[in-house]
Amino acid sequence: MVTIPKIEQQVLVFHVQRYQQGGRIAYSLVMDLGTLDNKVPSFINKNRIERANRRFNTTHSQKIAEYIYDTEDWVLGSIMLGIDPDYVEFVPYDAESLGQIRISDTASIRILDGQHRRMAIHTVRDRLRQEIRAQKELLSKNGNSNSLKKLERKFERLGEMAIPVNLLEEGNENELRQMFADLAKTRNIDAAAKARFDQRNPFNRAAVEIVEFERSDLLSGRVEMERPTPVRSSNNLLSISQLARCLKELKYGFGSRASRDRIREAENDYQELIDIGIMWADEFLPNAREEYEDLFSIELEEDFVPKNRSKTVCYSVTVLQLMAGCFYEWHDLQGSWHKWQGLADWLRKADFDVDSEECIFLKRGMLARGNPTLVSQKQRVKATILYIVGQAWKAWIASSKD
Repeated sequence: MVTIPKIEQQVLVFHVQRYQQGGRIAYSLVMDLGTLDNKVPSFINKNRIERANRRFNTTHSQKIAEYIYDTEDWVLGSIMLGIDPDYVEFVPYDAESLGQIRISDTASIRILDGQHRRMAIHTVRDRLRQEIRAQKELLSKNGNSNSLKKLERKFERLGEMAIPVNLLEEGNENELRQMFADLAKTRNIDAAAKARFDQRNPFNRAAVEIVEFERSDLLSGRVEMERPTPVRSSNNLLSISQLARCLKELKYGFGSRASRDRIREAENDYQELIDIGIMWADEFLPNAREEYEDLFSIELEEDFVPKNRSKTVCYSVTVLQLMAGCFYEWHDLQGSWHKWQGLADWLRKADFDVDSEECIFLKRGMLARGNPTLVSQKQRVKATILYIVGQAWKAWIASSKD
């Protein structure tokens, strides 16, 4: 049960569990979003690191705000705050660790972890206030507003919701900075786990479905599910997060961003997204390069990919992403996902041999002479994609005239 704190003579009162962490006294509590927004200081600096926090990133905070606004069943992690011990008083109940704290000066609170979440909550509440105000103006002018009650209820419900808070007694600014630095050492969720767990993202969900339901013959047993990228000794061509990225590139092009509108569009075209991914992997790739066609052989050695990884760039993630980018650009020219044969024919004849003077990657600056490692710099990969598609388009036009 969430306990809503009450204000007694401008003193904030919370029911808490008291504990020790790293030699400091700390408190675990819940704070409703209205109190968080009204009472926790919102000091930020967009230009430099200041106080006990990193430089504020407006884009990051805005993404969180959009997530909260758009998602009914949103979830946010706990916020960690520091407070000067002189301004907090603990009154225990019968059990020594359970009790009540009284905060006499909220200006002494510092955000250790959660400044972007804290400001995102403010942004959403402020947005709802403005939308409610606009609907009330419509109501006064037209006598009609379909959205007013819904917006008011949304604002009310948001204020009633709460977030877990860990409050640590510490008033020294240098100590607070060190605590923030220590928190930053905690490992973030890796790309593979995010792709598997974030099912609100249609590219992630489609990638998982293609692999787990073995929808693709080429990719079956060849996608790394645990690491952010496959190890060279494995039979995997790419990781689950890299496959999700390829699906995004098939839908929107190499280097494209998954904006909110694009996420929504991909969600609406979800089955098409899966179909495009399977077509690209099982039809286009084996027609485009013999190296991919070889993977369909029933006599294939179990460790075929790692044995041949050093012999061809086709089994690199960079080339697979390039192939996805080419597939998108060709579709953009043709206006159809199915008319890929002209591109595949040109790629089949292209020189991918890293030891050759005519190697397309050497010519386009994705390879340095004498170094077999591909350069995956976004601008060079994109330029190579456009070159390939341009040359293939010229060849296809010429063959169509014959």
